[in-house]
Amino acid sequence: MILVKKHKALRCRLLILGLIFVCLANAQVKKGTPKSWTENIQSKRSMSPVVLKGFDLRKIQEEDVVNDLDKSIPWRFGHEIDVDYGLTNSGTWNELPNGKGRIWRVNIVSKGAKTLNFIFDSYDLPKGASIFLYNADKSDLLGAYTDVFNNPEGVLGTWTVEGESVWVEYYEPSNQRGRGKLNIDKVVHGYRSITDAEIEKRLIGFGDSGPCNYDVECPTGEDFDPLKDRLKHSVARVLVGGGICTGTLINNTANDASLYFLTANHCKGADETLWAFRFNWISRKTSCGTEESSENIDENQTTSRAILLASNVESDFKLLKLDGGVEESWDLEWAGWDRREVDPSYTVGIHHPVGDIMKVCRSNSPIGTYRGLIGSLIPDPIDCWVVQRWDFGVTEGGSSGSALFDSEGRIIGQLAGGGADCAGVVNNGASDFYGRFDTSWDFGNTNDSRLSNWLDPLNTGAEILDMLSVEKPGETPLPPKDEVIVFFKSSNSTLNIVNDSNKTLRYTVYNMLGKELNAGQLLKETQEIEVGNVSSGMYFVHIKNVNSNASFTKKVMVNNRL
Repeated sequence: MILVKKHKALRCRLLILGLIFVCLANAQVKKGTPKSWTENIQSKRSMSPVVLKGFDLRKIQEEDVVNDLDKSIPWRFGHEIDVDYGLTNSGTWNELPNGKGRIWRVNIVSKGAKTLNFIFDSYDLPKGASIFLYNADKSDLLGAYTDVFNNPEGVLGTWTVEGESVWVEYYEPSNQRGRGKLNIDKVVHGYRSITDAEIEKRLIGFGDSGPCNYDVECPTGEDFDPLKDRLKHSVARVLVGGGICTGTLINNTANDASLYFLTANHCKGADETLWAFRFNWISRKTSCGTEESSENIDENQTTSRAILLASNVESDFKLLKLDGGVEESWDLEWAGWDRREVDPSYTVGIHHPVGDIMKVCRSNSPIGTYRGLIGSLIPDPIDCWVVQRWDFGVTEGGSSGSALFDSEGRIIGQLAGGGADCAGVVNNGASDFYGRFDTSWDFGNTNDSRLSNWLDPLNTGAEILDMLSVEKPGETPLPPKDEVIVFFKSSNSTLNIVNDSNKTLRYTVYNMLGKELNAGQLLKETQEIEVGNVSSGMYFVHIKNVNSNASFTKKVMVNNRL
């Protein structure tokens, strides 16, 4: 039996104990300015760039010619280069004036790159520290990444910065001197990224996607346009190491805006903890199946890091929990779903083909069913819906994982593969295959192989669910911003829950099989739950607001071997 002890302790004391799980409710990349841009820094050492070794780009491009025809492979935009650059073996430290702290900078150059993005295998920032990434002419700035991205694995994947020469700048306050940990493990050389410079030159098709694509702002019909105008806010372009996929925020029966994100299981490369996401990349000027270019937007709504919740090869789905936070100002949507064996009158896809700005496609034909092999990266037969052909628009590599919506705007599957492509300003008439949502719903016997445990946490038995703004009209609430922290303390084998929300909350602890281990009401401060008699592994803590019924689930690792 798990016993609950009441324990009063200051929040600051609890944080020092070392968190195994942290809720990052507002951990998206914040805007700011690097210290080197505003402070008068006297450098005593030369700032020679680190130039990376070249690689056989022609060989990679030859591989792409074949791989681009297979949507069961993430569309590759970049080549990963192994490096080892950290605070102690590279870069230059500079003291800031008046004891304001110090900065560490390294300039990384990869000749011919359109963009660079970075994977840190060591990332642990103290309070007040920050990281910025920017190119040589300071025309593209990313950051700040701060301590809110700290995580148990100590890793981070960033979004892209334009250009072949990028600076990584770390600021450390004077009262945190020497406490930061930072090391770059990989640099992704973006050899066919879409850049603002190319956009400004109005290149055909806006990026590399074909001219038969329709921007998401193009009309899809009066019967779907109102739905599309909300659903486009649920779609994100995803960096998976050197590859690109698409995915969709998805609603659950608690209607609590949990950051559940649906994509394809074959979207692989870097570990999900290193993925990066960009929402609302939507053109302000439409290109609707023509060779006219779209128009970029300056806003960069990006976040990093996800936790894998469930997946299977039977329907090629992957469900994530975005762990890097989102911003209320992004006006996001959580799409609904239909887990029945449906036959909609038409279907619609919203996606980022080859990583391009958001597009839409529509098929007015009934969908078919298929079970079989569909691509080289999916070795086993999968259960699919078949879109026989698109009436306008199309999907391409990079669209992998994007949702297939029925005529009610509900998800019925995610893109697994297919042969649809552009043939000039029209599509080639080929079919696409989408992993079936009804198969994903209850396949297997465990939480990590099916959707049902996550998307119906209230066990309502619902077969359909609408998007969040329909289920809760007039609001699209984000996950609770009030701080609730869950972590395991190995010194006394206790699960600690810190309730700093000033609300009456109830908790329920589950194991990986969904078995309830303990439940109770949280106090205003802290409770310790003894877990010394349970096995090490992953557990889930469901937190519910007693008054509003809003709820969310947190994941925590228990290690009783320490």
